[in-house]
Amino acid sequence: MSAQSNSSDVKLEAGCYGRTLIARLKPNEDIVESLERLCAQYGIGRAVVRSAVGSLIDGHLTSGAGAVQATQIVKGPGVEIVGLFGEVACAVPGRDGTGTTELTAILSGTDSQVFAGRVVRGMNLSFITVEVTLQEWLADAEELAKRA
Repeated sequence: MSAQSNSSDVKLEAGCYGRTLIARLKPNEDIVESLERLCAQYGIGRAVVRSAVGSLIDGHLTSGAGAVQATQIVKGPGVEIVGLFGEVACAVPGRDGTGTTELTAILSGTDSQVFAGRVVRGMNLSFITVEVTLQEWLADAEELAKRA
């Protein structure tokens, strides 16, 4: 973001954190889809990823946008998750699940090279296991009304 960024690029939201969910993803489960299913199962409309450890079969990350978007494939098996950050959103009746799941990962390949980028849905399958901690985000009611 440049020093002269448009104020419409910045969105502020008031709210508080709710429940904490700690889960283990089994082999061959996609990170994005699994976290969305977990949130739906426990009635969580939006959650913040607090931590994640584990490994992927292969890693698929994107960077850039539009015509300059690039995909990086990190060959495995056994690509280590160094860090996983972002927000999980899913449609849950009576809960704010607006938006899309946006996850950013830092991955270490089998040759110890490190890569970072946005996680590609459906392309990042857990190798042995992935342990993840999510924390529910509860936006204030007046904030939700402003979005409607």
